[in-house]
Amino acid sequence: MKNNKWEKNLIILTIIGLVVGSWGMYQRLAYGHLHMNYGSFVPWGLWVAFDLYFLGLTAGAFLITILTYVFRIKLLADLGPLAVFTVLVTLMSEFLIISLDLGHPLRTYRFLISPNLGSMLFWLVFFITAMWIIYVPWLYFLIRGQLIAWGNEVTRKGHRVYRFLALGKTAYTEEERKRDHRRTRLLSYLSLPIGVIFFGAHGAIFAILSNRPLWNSAMLPLIFIMAALLSGGALITFLAYLYQPDDKLIHPLGHVVLLILLIFLFLEALQIFVGYQSKITGIVTSLDLIIIGPYWWAFWIVHVLIGSLIPAFLLIKYPENTKMVATACFLIIITFLAVRLNYLIPDLAVYKLQGLQNTFFHQRLRTEYVPNLNEWLVAVWVISLGLLTFLLGTRWLPVVQAGMGEAEHV
Repeated sequence: MKNNKWEKNLIILTIIGLVVGSWGMYQRLAYGHLHMNYGSFVPWGLWVAFDLYFLGLTAGAFLITILTYVFRIKLLADLGPLAVFTVLVTLMSEFLIISLDLGHPLRTYRFLISPNLGSMLFWLVFFITAMWIIYVPWLYFLIRGQLIAWGNEVTRKGHRVYRFLALGKTAYTEEERKRDHRRTRLLSYLSLPIGVIFFGAHGAIFAILSNRPLWNSAMLPLIFIMAALLSGGALITFLAYLYQPDDKLIHPLGHVVLLILLIFLFLEALQIFVGYQSKITGIVTSLDLIIIGPYWWAFWIVHVLIGSLIPAFLLIKYPENTKMVATACFLIIITFLAVRLNYLIPDLAVYKLQGLQNTFFHQRLRTEYVPNLNEWLVAVWVISLGLLTFLLGTRWLPVVQAGMGEAEHV
């Protein structure tokens, strides 16, 4: 990272976030869903939105790994090991937040030992597990040479730990490097179909729900994939600015992010236009909640203005200005949760039977959902853990150093 002081300050901030968020985690683990604001009519809330948010960050890193190791784009090679590590961190965060939403996080293994092949949630857990099985050894093979080198540096702090991680090896021959390279290529080929299905499956979970008219569309998985590539691509571009500040790398990434942003906005506008033209009450009501409802500002100000128009302007006006490209990507990253919430909550906040709101009266049987403090604290805890893991990983593991000079081996 360019400024080591900012890195240390961010680590301190994440530790504070873990301490503050621990109260929400205690409430969730001790009392289950009792102290949360979602209910029977709005069963998916803030945590599912964060699950989709982390999914997008994973997708951007996944795309870089595929372009680097499957399609051998040498320009991106320096980011390869960092992207693989990013996939693991964002997958961890996604798994934590969605398991807390689904039920008892320590019982998630039951999806695998007693599978229901007709359940999309089973396939979600299956592909998350498959991605971990692929990406953990993939990262190890990428950084093993550097681990051995650091283990041999007796003056380096923690060199015995690096020697242990290198399994006691003190030499890294050219033949071993080639063998590890072949292994990473094989793992990259395996990750391609699994990753594509994994990202598409998230959109399919929403699209197959026939009682949710705004979601029940064949276009929704495509929108989810483009949304994931947009937020994830912005993340990787911003990380490149922090860890590999090379204009020849960041400028092309900025062009790609701009293209994905324009495509995503077109698909979003198309969905809104077709939805209103359909004149289906459920769809029109959901769209009204997004565009002119109580939280219209989340769509128009946070998403459209700050998260789309300003970044598009910066990427078009200053395509060769590295700092402006990084700023545009940062704005996309920090505002993209609003996109996920706009897709998630409005279709749940519409009563599917006319007059249902006058039949039953209970806090859990209302559609006026707003995340409470406990839900936000749990989200803060998961975000802080993921960010701390990433910062410590880039600080103590050679995920950045292993990428230097990687282009000649791709």
